Amino acid sequence: MSETKLEDLKPVKSEGVNLKQFHNQQVEIAKIEIIQVPSKFTVKDKQGNHLLQWVLRVSSPVLTAIGEGDTKIEFRASELFNLIQDDEGKLIGYPESPDSNLMKFAADIGVKTPQEFIGKKATIKAYDKTIDGKIRTYLKFKY
Repeated sequence: MSETKLEDLKPVKSEGVNLKQFHNQQVEIAKIEIIQVPSKFTVKDKQGNHLLQWVLRVSSPVLTAIGEGDTKIEFRASELFNLIQDDEGKLIGYPESPDSNLMKFAADIGVKTPQEFIGKKATIKAYDKTIDGKIRTYLKFKY
């Protein structure tokens, strides 16, 4: 390995993306899926572990991407809405209360049920979050 001197080190433009450019942009909802995610708010099983939480993930189309192949990273707005489950973790349905985040979002995009979300316009919100001392920008929906 050859010796490199600090004065020989030059700046290189790195690949990156400014996600704040998507703030307040309107997009059509492209995908909606029911998934389970870890949660510290669900009931515990017999071993004392929290059950997974059923959620509805609502996503925009891919807004931008960096890299290629295995290193490709796609960026889209997405939102998780808690669904109703019983004490055994079985999915029951979605909250119907107008005060629930899911129903607030539905009202904001002009629909009454999650089944109507695909293709409806929603507004993106870009927000910063500090993780491990680094500020990262995330995209979700306003409602």
